[in-house]
Amino acid sequence: MPRAEKPGVMPIEELRRQWSEVWGIKPHARIGRTMLEKSLAFKRRELAGLGMTPEQRARLAQLIKAYKRNPSCFNDNRPEIKPGTRLIKEHGDSRHIVTILQAGYEYQGKTYSSLSQIASEIAGTRWNGWAFFGLKRKKGESA
Repeated sequence: MPRAEKPGVMPIEELRRQWSEVWGIKPHARIGRTMLEKSLAFKRRELAGLGMTPEQRARLAQLIKAYKRNPSCFNDNRPEIKPGTRLIKEHGDSRHIVTILQAGYEYQGKTYSSLSQIASEIAGTRWNGWAFFGLKRKKGESA
């Protein structure tokens, strides 16, 4: 049975049709709504001669600078974690919940720039945040 769409939200079938129309290919069945919406908006901007938004250009410039400083900077074996994801860590007698933000992490109402800051606060000693929350991949482990 098809899922009911929210009022004012384009049905996924229509979104896929429009995406296919502007990109000229059929979207992969596993591409979700968010990616379809973002890539459709991007392609429409591009077709209108507008290209990237100022935010996208700034982000791309940041990534290029990081790569020029260290070409292996993107090979850190860290999984991609979508904003809104919650990490739950049992430590001691407490449950600790961290929410992944677009830029940073939220823990107990405060925003942090790294998981290591949060892990160290919880544990009371220095920790690699990715290891503390069980997110660090072992060498050779695939995504």
